[in-house]
Amino acid sequence: MELPLSYIVASSVGAGAAASWLTSPLDMAKLRIQIQRGGGRTSNTVSKGAAASNLIYLGMIDCLVQTHRVEGVRGLFRGAVARVIHCVPSMTITMTCYETCRTFYARALCGD
Repeated sequence: MELPLSYIVASSVGAGAAASWLTSPLDMAKLRIQIQRGGGRTSNTVSKGAAASNLIYLGMIDCLVQTHRVEGVRGLFRGAVARVIHCVPSMTITMTCYETCRTFYARALCGD
């Protein structure tokens, strides 16, 4: 049984929204660590000891724990709506194209 295109699109939107929302804390932590590493450098000659003393987050888990401790659950999901808006269109296009191609090739190769 083949699903109508509107069902495939709606399922893709839901999957993309759920995936991007649930992984938003990981993206937030990654971004904070990237900013910390990129923004902490004032020159290329900073020694490893000096750079290490300016670290706020020691890694992904430490960033998640500190964010939760200081900002709560809201802090973990800061920017989640923007991430959903950014990710959903590409996920919808990808999933819809995949399902359409899968159906096309199943018919072409199997003769359905």
